[in-house]
Amino acid sequence: MIVFNLSCSDCDFSFEGWFENSNDYNKQIKRGLVYCPSCNSIQIRKGLMAPNVAKKSNSKVSKRNKSIASNVKKLKKIIEKEFDYVGDKFTEEAKKIKYGEAKERAIYGEASIEQTKELMNEDIDVLPLPFSTKKTN
Repeated sequence: MIVFNLSCSDCDFSFEGWFENSNDYNKQIKRGLVYCPSCNSIQIRKGLMAPNVAKKSNSKVSKRNKSIASNVKKLKKIIEKEFDYVGDKFTEEAKKIKYGEAKERAIYGEASIEQTKELMNEDIDVLPLPFSTKKTN
């Protein structure tokens, strides 16, 4: 099946027409079988349309998604190796670092939306991570 965007030459009404293929459309137009649902005119023309092309399994989008997933895994490994995990004490520890009460270092952990807003209001930079930070071990 193929879908064409059609319009009436007489009243400019736009509508869709479903056909077996392009030849079927041409045959029906020649025989006067396609008519405007608004004014019943047979003066119908095809409009512009985008082709409906199926994606290949190895499309660029699929490759890009795999690349993003790979980069997230790499980022997670780097953060887990280089940053200190402070768990649900993230907000408290970030404030201590900001105000010189704790050694300055890169940390990660959990914070609620309210806690994150609180940190941002105190000019403490925070970034959401694209992976779960909860430790299970």
